[in-house]
Amino acid sequence: MLFKALIFDLGDTLILTDQWDYDKCLTRLLKSLQHDNIMVSISFEEFRHVYFKVRNQMYLESEESLKEVDFCLRISRILTNFNYNINHKSPMVTRAVEAFIEAFIKDVRMEDYVPSLLTKLKEKYKLGLVSNFAYAPGFWNILRHFNLTRFFDVVVVSGEFGLRKPHPKIFEEAIKTLGVEASEAVFVGDSLKADIYGAKRLGFKTILVENVGLRKNPYAIAGELDPFPVKPDMKIPNLKVLPKVLQLF
Repeated sequence: MLFKALIFDLGDTLILTDQWDYDKCLTRLLKSLQHDNIMVSISFEEFRHVYFKVRNQMYLESEESLKEVDFCLRISRILTNFNYNINHKSPMVTRAVEAFIEAFIKDVRMEDYVPSLLTKLKEKYKLGLVSNFAYAPGFWNILRHFNLTRFFDVVVVSGEFGLRKPHPKIFEEAIKTLGVEASEAVFVGDSLKADIYGAKRLGFKTILVENVGLRKNPYAIAGELDPFPVKPDMKIPNLKVLPKVLQLF
């Protein structure tokens, strides 16, 4: 069958997080807050403990509802644990989140061959990007940093769309914009639950990228790492072999 569209995940598919230092990002976030005279007397260890407690609870809530929660809301909820009542739209919260994202962008990487690969694929297919990312402005900063926006005919990010993969509507939004049916599209991602299950149950062909970034991340939540009872149509070690694998469908 001739496929018309390829839709990608971002994290640990197109960009890799295997060198990401989460503590460095949190340090930048806390220093930003302290620069705004918030949390000045709070130690990093205390802040870090509360951060992950709140983050994990909010992830559990999102896992059930598949509703995306703005990263700024996470920070606002953390601040309430330290008796600060600060709205998530406050400029000081935004500055802190931006500091986190800036440090994150410096740690993530992209393989050198990816731009040329996407250039060649774009000659043959419509290209899309569907990503779970809780802070949409930061997501767009990442795409600009790696000069990736030029390749995609549609980009759907959970922080704007309001729903997370594997919710069917986020995939449906992508194929609707591309003007293709699910049976005419291939989804490429690294998560069995979010990517493979989410796309496959709508009728996509699926390719699992077995990158090591997520699986080596000590801060990944259990729901991202747990085995999930779904089988991708193909497995690949990296994107370099994708063109050959597509010929096998």
